[in-house]
Amino acid sequence: MEENKLVGNEEWLYRRAYLKYMYPNGSATSRAFKLRPKDDGQLSVDIASLTSPEVSIGDQLKFGLLKIKNESVIQCELKTYFDAVPGNQAHALIVGMEMEDEVKPALLAEGSQRVWL
Repeated sequence: MEENKLVGNEEWLYRRAYLKYMYPNGSATSRAFKLRPKDDGQLSVDIASLTSPEVSIGDQLKFGLLKIKNESVIQCELKTYFDAVPGNQAHALIVGMEMEDEVKPALLAEGSQRVWL
């Protein structure tokens, strides 16, 4: 991925997660940020300044929405790249995590907060 497509430190990112991966108090479990085999090593997020919480979350009965500052992603030695796709110009990818990694997803969950709609 091109370096000029890196997302800035100060950007907020939205991560949609199944409600079952959130605690009742709104905090996230590490599973909300864990890679799945179909992710191909890239965690999908939206850049908050380019979308709205309502658009990013989609189905509120199925998903919760988390926000995390990209600076927290960078502190985990990960990188976030712009990755606009048809129908979602806010799409980005967090890269640099391994499927087996348990620590980085936990750190990302710890650094995130729920967006209440």
